[in-house]
Amino acid sequence: MSGTLLEGLEGTNPLGFFAALGIQVAFASESEQPRLWWSDDVTPRAVVDVDFSIDRIVDQALEVFVQWKDSPVMVPKMEKGDELKLSSADLRTYLDQARNSDSVGILATALVAEGSLDNQGVSKPTDLYFTAGQQKFLKMAQDILERASREDLLTGLEGQWKYESKLPSLMWDITDDRDYALSAKDPSTDKKLTNPGPEALAVLGLSLHPVFAGRNRTLTQGCSGSWKAGYYSWPVWSKPASLNAVRSLLAHACEPMLASRYRWFRSWGVEKVFRSPIRRSNQGGYGTFGPPEVIWQAS
Repeated sequence: MSGTLLEGLEGTNPLGFFAALGIQVAFASESEQPRLWWSDDVTPRAVVDVDFSIDRIVDQALEVFVQWKDSPVMVPKMEKGDELKLSSADLRTYLDQARNSDSVGILATALVAEGSLDNQGVSKPTDLYFTAGQQKFLKMAQDILERASREDLLTGLEGQWKYESKLPSLMWDITDDRDYALSAKDPSTDKKLTNPGPEALAVLGLSLHPVFAGRNRTLTQGCSGSWKAGYYSWPVWSKPASLNAVRSLLAHACEPMLASRYRWFRSWGVEKVFRSPIRRSNQGGYGTFGPPEVIWQAS
């Protein structure tokens, strides 16, 4: 099937997967929207309809980044809003503002859930919140959206990723996991270099992972386990899927749902389901994704 192959977006890397989802989110308000699927390679890569060239994707993404970066969802006007540490009252205000924030409003529902607070009485964010300490999640995301360039996007979509930027990272790249670092010295002292193009698209892709108030903590679609010892699972599929179809695939391929959905996967075009452990440091709780494993495949 012909399409635009995005060689830089690998389906085995959560960052590449989120970025591919972000492309569909970028076109969500347009009359023409790309379908998404994955190549039949050892390392599956994202593919979209042939009418959506890389230049067209980049043009659209840069326009959407401008719309998102200054939204009340990205710049909440309350204490510790950029860390998503919101009191119960501020949380309600934040989600109410999100309802009137056009397409970016959906991101708020993937970050925090009303009534889901931690032991300090502030909002408990998504399991995909990997920042901690002095890092401020929304400020970092805004910085990435504001400063990611056309060249950053082209490199991210076409590959190979260069790891040359000093812009912040939201830590969704599996190379952020220090188990991948084989070097003669402690890699934690090195200045982390990033790929802002995929990082910016991934901020959009995060919005397809809604959160819900659970009995003891916030629950995140696609994630399982506990906050300290969790997993993220995601599918790759071979049949072109619209944005709404992708939303459905993400919901059905959550690990707790797998056993009851296996018999449907082949007809839906699902080829594999991957899972990466979510690791958090003992000091500070900084998160990373561990290496992925295949937990289901069609053949």
